[in-house]
Amino acid sequence: MYLNFYLYMYMYLISLFMFSFYYNHIMLNLLSLEFMILSLMLMLMIYIMYMNLLEFYIYFLIFVVCESVLGLSLLIYLIRSKGSDNMKNLNLILW
Repeated sequence: MYLNFYLYMYMYLISLFMFSFYYNHIMLNLLSLEFMILSLMLMLMIYIMYMNLLEFYIYFLIFVVCESVLGLSLLIYLIRSKGSDNMKNLNLILW
């Protein structure tokens, strides 16, 4: 059980590194954010099954889906208005 927890913690740290390293493209940021959420979900799964709180797991999944849909819709809006998802081409003060 603890081996799985350390593996999920390693996944979280790798995704945190990816999130801070690949900040130029929004698509890579969204992908690393989803990987981070996946590792958090797997870490929480250990405790949720132990405490028998499956309702919390469903709420967490609903939150994750809403967050990913919001990120993808903002990405589509950005690509349609600016032409790419490269952060160097954007002036975020104008938003």
